[in-house]
Amino acid sequence: MNTAFSTFIAVFAMSGVLSVLLALYASFQKTRFTGMTLFIWMSVATAIYTFGSSLELASSSLAEIKFWISFEYLGLPFISPLNLLVVFHYIGRERMMTPRATAAFLVIPFLTSLLMLTNDLHGLVYQSMDLRADSPWPLADFAMGLWYVVNGSYTLGCGVVGMWLLAMHMRQTLNVYRKQTATMFVSLFLPIGASLVYILNLTPYHIDPVPATMSLTNLLYCWAILSAGMLTSTPVVRENILESMRDGVLVLDAAGRLADYNKAASQMFPFLTPERIGQKADQAFPARRLRPWDTDMTFLEAEDRQIEWLADDGARHYRFRSSIVYHKHGGSPAGRTVVVLDVTENVLLHRKLEQMATYDGMTQIYNRTHFVERSEKLLIEAWEIGEPLTIALFDIDRFKSINDTHGHDVGDCVIRHVVHACKIYLGDRDVFGRYGGEEFALCMPGRSLEDAYGLLERVRRELDSGPVMTPSGPVGATASFGLVEARPGRPLKRLTKLADEALYRAKQSGRNNVQLAAGEHIPEPDAEPLPTGKDVPAKSVGD
Repeated sequence: MNTAFSTFIAVFAMSGVLSVLLALYASFQKTRFTGMTLFIWMSVATAIYTFGSSLELASSSLAEIKFWISFEYLGLPFISPLNLLVVFHYIGRERMMTPRATAAFLVIPFLTSLLMLTNDLHGLVYQSMDLRADSPWPLADFAMGLWYVVNGSYTLGCGVVGMWLLAMHMRQTLNVYRKQTATMFVSLFLPIGASLVYILNLTPYHIDPVPATMSLTNLLYCWAILSAGMLTSTPVVRENILESMRDGVLVLDAAGRLADYNKAASQMFPFLTPERIGQKADQAFPARRLRPWDTDMTFLEAEDRQIEWLADDGARHYRFRSSIVYHKHGGSPAGRTVVVLDVTENVLLHRKLEQMATYDGMTQIYNRTHFVERSEKLLIEAWEIGEPLTIALFDIDRFKSINDTHGHDVGDCVIRHVVHACKIYLGDRDVFGRYGGEEFALCMPGRSLEDAYGLLERVRRELDSGPVMTPSGPVGATASFGLVEARPGRPLKRLTKLADEALYRAKQSGRNNVQLAAGEHIPEPDAEPLPTGKDVPAKSVGD
């Protein structure tokens, strides 16, 4: 036998073997792909056609050639329509393929097979069939009949429609699934191109090259199945789920490169464009926008991590939840999926609630509850390390009279003035809180009784140095103070009671003075000049 013919026979037979293997693989594959049964039948039809073509070339007489051509037509007419039906399922249009619609697609293939089996009676498929005189090996020479043109046109139409549907789908599909879509597109294009070559009589001895191209399409299917998970599910279903998610989704490959993302992710991170696909995470994500700074992008690998993202419209807060995806066979990591949740509203609400639970709304110093919590912790620490700690309570003198005379707005103005005057002299460790109404509290770790007394005297003098300028005019405001020093074994509740008793004595002794708790004594401090704003910077209280 001629070497060229042997090569054609071997290639055709290999294509048949691959088709059988694909059909067997698909039969045992557990999948959610709704078009799997159609794919199996398409592979069976391809196997019938390619094996028949191989045996046709190996035939030694016209009778054998006719037999194997009739055998080929048990599969050939069905390949392109079945391929189109698989495409409908692949792109998510399986609901259109009702049993009646599917049967309608297969009417012409069934008629073609039947007419080929009875071709000697009517000649509708082939008008004549003789041996070629110029061939070194028995090959048939055909004269096309009317139904050959009908079937060929239908086959071409199915292929063209399938390619058009896949091309439209590829424009919308996620990058992860484009490899599968491209494989299906090529599997339709190659037979059409080979048919054109056959019609133009561009092959040696007019041998049909289509079975040879089937070996290429089968190899492409094998490659797509092994490398892209083809036939495991309907990609459009997964796409619809992914794209309908309000949370962002990022797909990273095993090397940490960005493989894909959904629409929600691109809305969160506008820099995510198709050009970013294939880039390492540290290239795809500008680290300068991260807080905390993370040049290695470890937040993409953490199971659950929250970051602050400096977007163009302000800071946003995102929670990244990452999970490893493993290869189905072998168990090695195939990549990683990262779900991104926008938790900005939750973070801001939490901060607002925390602010409300911690700070006084008008003065923005600690409220009573938080002041007590902080002071109790500081008191325990002072006992443990043996450092001094003092507690002071003070309130504004004759505040009720100010409210009754000038109104609550002026009263609020006076309260804010007193807070500001006190902040001038406080240190970073001092804890300042509004104890209730016009009463305030100070916890001063590290300050001895003498130091604390001096601080309170400076605050008192600051308040006494001049009136408060209010919308109703100048209003005088002074304060009375009670001070106590912590002793081992004295709880905070006892200290505040002693400071309150000292404050009461300050009121009883004419107001606008500092009184020590019972049993406390320090030398009277020398008068000091009031510091200017340049000498004493304003402090941030409560940190």
